[in-house]
Amino acid sequence: MNKINLLAVSFLTVLSFNNKVIADNTIPAEYFACYSNYNSMQMSPNGDYIAIVSQPRNNKCDIETDLQKYVEDDYRGGRLTLYSTEDGSTVTLTSGKGNSSVGAVRWVSDERIIFNTEPTNSSGKSLGAYALWGMNIDGSKKKKLYELKTAQGIIAEPKLTSLLPDDPKNVMVKINERRGSVDDYYKLNIFTGAKKKVASGPDISKEEWLAQVVEKADGTPLAAVSNVEDRWRIWRYLPETDKWEIHFTNTCQTPTFFPLSGLDDKWLVAGQDVSKYDTFNEENDKSKLFLYDPNERTFELMYEDPTYDVAGPVGGCRTASGGASIDEKTNELIYVSYYAEKPVRLFFDDEVQQTNDMLEAAFPGEIVRPVTWSKDRNKVVLSVSSSSNPGDFYYFDKENMILTFLWDSSPWIDRTKLAKKTPIKYTARDGLIIHGYLTIPLGTSGKNLPMVVHPHGGPNVRDTIGYDTYVQFLASRGYAVFQPNFRGSTGYGAHHYISANKQFGKTMQDDITDGVNYLIDQGVADADRIAIFGGSYGGYATMAGLTFTPDLYAAGINFVGVVDLELLQEDSNRNSRRFGGFYDELRLEWGDPDDPEDMEYIIETSPLRQAHKIKSPVLIIHGAQDPNVRLVHARKLADRLDSLGKEYEWYVEPYEGHGFRGEQSTLNMFGKVEEFLAKHLKN
Repeated sequence: MNKINLLAVSFLTVLSFNNKVIADNTIPAEYFACYSNYNSMQMSPNGDYIAIVSQPRNNKCDIETDLQKYVEDDYRGGRLTLYSTEDGSTVTLTSGKGNSSVGAVRWVSDERIIFNTEPTNSSGKSLGAYALWGMNIDGSKKKKLYELKTAQGIIAEPKLTSLLPDDPKNVMVKINERRGSVDDYYKLNIFTGAKKKVASGPDISKEEWLAQVVEKADGTPLAAVSNVEDRWRIWRYLPETDKWEIHFTNTCQTPTFFPLSGLDDKWLVAGQDVSKYDTFNEENDKSKLFLYDPNERTFELMYEDPTYDVAGPVGGCRTASGGASIDEKTNELIYVSYYAEKPVRLFFDDEVQQTNDMLEAAFPGEIVRPVTWSKDRNKVVLSVSSSSNPGDFYYFDKENMILTFLWDSSPWIDRTKLAKKTPIKYTARDGLIIHGYLTIPLGTSGKNLPMVVHPHGGPNVRDTIGYDTYVQFLASRGYAVFQPNFRGSTGYGAHHYISANKQFGKTMQDDITDGVNYLIDQGVADADRIAIFGGSYGGYATMAGLTFTPDLYAAGINFVGVVDLELLQEDSNRNSRRFGGFYDELRLEWGDPDDPEDMEYIIETSPLRQAHKIKSPVLIIHGAQDPNVRLVHARKLADRLDSLGKEYEWYVEPYEGHGFRGEQSTLNMFGKVEEFLAKHLKN
């Protein structure tokens, strides 16, 4: 008896200590809901100035309580400021309010900039107030270069493709004024606004949409990728005739390659060597980096990663994270990036590589990324971030070896109270390796913790190691957070992607379940205190987890989630134009409701139809204006749970859509989530 009491006292002492540690590390929920200012920065060619576009307000945390506004009025708009790299002084060029709001800025010489205006007051009702301007940094020779207009119901606006470093009077832009959905290329005078067409955009059909266009160093087109029905088409531009030809076509989930950069005779591409294979196998499962000859149609392998896609298409369909980085001041290829468990950059310039290595050594464990640099690359603005750092920005003078702090994102958040994500991997029951991330709350032993499983949406995206407000909110409340990149996630090769076909609620869900059991076996998670919380597809995974593995989870939070696959199919039919080319791909992944066999799968894997199996309480969160997963999903689920006498809570935000944008609505949601998890996980 005494022994039992002593153990109980000991346990309570430890629990009390743990709760105190968690309380000490708790960050106010409003700190995660607040919008931080974001500064867009561009350095002058000589490195003397940084042009900064920022919100016209102090970077402070204050919640906008008006649900219809989302965020404070003074958050909208862009103030244009010049920062001197010599002495740190600043000069404000525009206030950022009303007609003086700037969207983006570029240097066209050491003395002249171009920028676009994006009004924030009632004058914005006039399309003419949205324009591209040229101006010297002393305010002289200001000229409206292009006034926005409409083309076939779409806003026509110029987009910079090259600064033309050797041409002091012109830049190259592309504008969609002839065809609303396709850009043509023009040389634009930065003093007068006069423009001359130099190239036409690709001749895509009405039903087709452009996924990307790649330009050469001079800003004229090289190649394009489009999608129509279930086909990806690679177009090649022929400058001698100003025509485009279809260079290669593949159906989704068969090998292909996407151009990243290049010249007429050689392209840098990511994907598969289609001269060898027209189906996927172990050798060409991942997207690789090639130097491609479009005339001979030959591939020279430049780089491959045995585990990850190096940018390019995943399984011949969606693109992996990453791409080519071109120095707009010199038009040189600097690096190609892709995502392993952390970002990877492959440098093509030894000097930039050395600078990068030096800076990464100065910030161990952080993700260091160049934002903008001078023409000689001796001066650079860099971003420093991580899973436990929302983002810091520095100016680095390589010649003098001086590193200067510029500003930080969400300065009201104490970085020492943020938890770090750790990459993990485990083996699913069928042998597939699954990667993911685990976040352990600060001040804990990392063992026997309450855990929240947080599956991503999509599902054809992936979680990364970057900063995540949801994860940090949960971790600061004492929960371990598990984020699995289950099959169907991008970046892990064709098999990982394609093996998710018609596996909603089946092997895709098994991947999540197997990860949870792995963390239980590792002693990380307390098997009796596990919840699942996801949005969109993650909301489906939440309901599938509660339905098909009802004993695994103590609670579930369904945020704007799919609950019935037949209803989802109806939504995709209704929104087929909005889904574009992905409409046909979705039939491969979700099943075809016109196929009786697929329809059996659709019914079998719909949590709404299997809701009688649910044992744990559910928190249903939805936006009334959601166009992707309509509110009817949440309503049908609530009605079904009512009829079955199941425990659930209901929370709908009237002005929100597919995911919450507003500060107050996000704060409201965090409050509901915190209360619900504390109640059912007894943390």
